[in-house]
Amino acid sequence: MKNILLTFLILTVFSCQEKKKEISSKISITKEKKIEKKKEVVISVNDTISSFFTNLFVDEMQDKPDMLYLGQKENKTTVTIPTQNTIKIIGGDPFVSFFYEMQLEKGDSLLIDIKKIDVNQSKQIEYPIFTLLNSDKTWSENNFGYLLYNYNINNKAILIDEDKFQNNKFDSEKIYTNSIILLDSLKDNNSISDKFYSTNRINQKLKFATSKIREAKNKSIELDIENLGIKLNEEELLDNKEYVSFLRALILYKYFKEDKRVKNSVLFDFVNEQETILNESTKEILLNSYLKSIFFVEKPKFSKYLTKFQSASNNDEMKNKWNSVVDKEKANSNKLNTTNRTVGILTNLVNDNELTFEQVLTKRKGKIVLVDFWASWCAPCRKEMPFLKDLKLKFNETELKIIEISIDKDYSAWLRASKLENLSNEIDNYIISNWEKSNLYKNYNIKTIPRYLLFGKDGKIIDENAPRPSEKELIELIKASI
Repeated sequence: MKNILLTFLILTVFSCQEKKKEISSKISITKEKKIEKKKEVVISVNDTISSFFTNLFVDEMQDKPDMLYLGQKENKTTVTIPTQNTIKIIGGDPFVSFFYEMQLEKGDSLLIDIKKIDVNQSKQIEYPIFTLLNSDKTWSENNFGYLLYNYNINNKAILIDEDKFQNNKFDSEKIYTNSIILLDSLKDNNSISDKFYSTNRINQKLKFATSKIREAKNKSIELDIENLGIKLNEEELLDNKEYVSFLRALILYKYFKEDKRVKNSVLFDFVNEQETILNESTKEILLNSYLKSIFFVEKPKFSKYLTKFQSASNNDEMKNKWNSVVDKEKANSNKLNTTNRTVGILTNLVNDNELTFEQVLTKRKGKIVLVDFWASWCAPCRKEMPFLKDLKLKFNETELKIIEISIDKDYSAWLRASKLENLSNEIDNYIISNWEKSNLYKNYNIKTIPRYLLFGKDGKIIDENAPRPSEKELIELIKASI
C-alpha cells in the first residue's frame, strides 16, 4: 500500500513538472542574461476566489507578522513587497497539524495554487502549492511539506479526529520513516537536488529526536539520548534552527524535568552560569536563541540579558547583530517618542510634517473626505485596503480625498505596512502620536478599528461610523454627498 501511494505522489510531481517544463526553459534563458534581481518579491494567487491568508515576515526581528490576504474576494490577487533581504511566509492550521513555511529572496516571483486534502471523512484543508517562477529549486523542493503531509494523512501517520482536535493522533516514528522514504524516492527520480536531500534528511532526523525528547519530558519517562543518533556540540549544525530546537528541548528534559513551564530568562541564566553538556560554541548559540525569545516574550528584561550576553559571548558577529537591533529599536522609538510628540499630532512619511487633524481636514475643504483609522496589526483594516484603492479610482481627487490615520504604537510596523499597502508615498497617510489621549479618540469615541468617518465639502461630519469600503452603501453615500 505504501509503495502504491508513494508511486502516486511521485507521478503527481512528475505531471506537475511536465506542465511547467516550457516555463522552466524560458526562465533558464532569462537567467543566462544575468539580469540584476529587483529589490522586491512578488506574491500572487492563481485565481483564488476565496481568501488566502498567510503571515508575512520581512524582518527577522519582527515582533508580529504582517497579515497578507489575497484572493478575488479580497479584491487583491497579487502583492509586490519591497525588500533587499530574505522574507518568509508562514501559515497552517494547528487543529489539523499542518504547517508551511516558504523563504523568498529579493527578485523572487511566487505563484500560489490551492490543493484540497481530505484529512478525514468530514474535514478538508486547503494546502498552498508553491511555484517559484525564477528559481533553481524544483517543484518537489518547494512543495516537500505538501507531499509529506499528504503521505502522512493517507497512510495514517497523522489521524485527525472528526470532532475534537485534542484527540488527534501523531505517530512521530512513522512520520519520520515516511519523510525518509519520500526523500529517497524523490532523489532516485532526480526530483530534488543532492543538497536538498542531505539537508532535509538531517532536519527530519532532528525533528524526530526533538519530538521524542518532548514526549519523554511531558510523560516523565526516561530516554536514552545517545540512541537518538544526534551528536552533541556538532559544529556543522550550529547554524541549523532544527538543531537549536533540539538543544532547547534537551536542556528542558535534562535539567528541568519537573517544571511545566520555564521562562527563557531562567534558561538563559542556567546555561550561562551552570556546567552543562554543552561546549562553549554550542552554549553561545543557545544563549543567543534564549535572548531572541526574551526580546519577543520578556521585553522588559531584554536590556539586562543583552548585557549578560555581550559579557558571555566571544562571537563578534552575533554581538554586532544585536547592537544593530538595538540601534534600530532606538531609531524607531525616537520617531514616535511620546515625550517629543504632541498629543494627537499627525506625521507622514513624505515630509514628516507635524499637523493637527483640524489642519489636515481644513486643507481638504471643498471635497468629500473619508478618514480611515487602521493599524498594521488589524486584520479587518488590512482586508479593506484594496477596496479603499478602488474608491480612489471611482472618484477623482476633486471629489473625494481619503485620509489614512494609523494608531500603531510601533513606528517600524507602520512603516512596513505602509510599504506593503503602497501608502508610503501618499501625503495623506499619517500616524498619530499618543492616540488614546488625543481629541480624535475622545470626540468620536473610537474604541475599535477599522473605523471610518465621512466629512462633507464644508468640513462637517456626515457619518461618524460610515460603512466599510467593501460595502456598496459607502459608494452610494459618497455619491449622494458630492
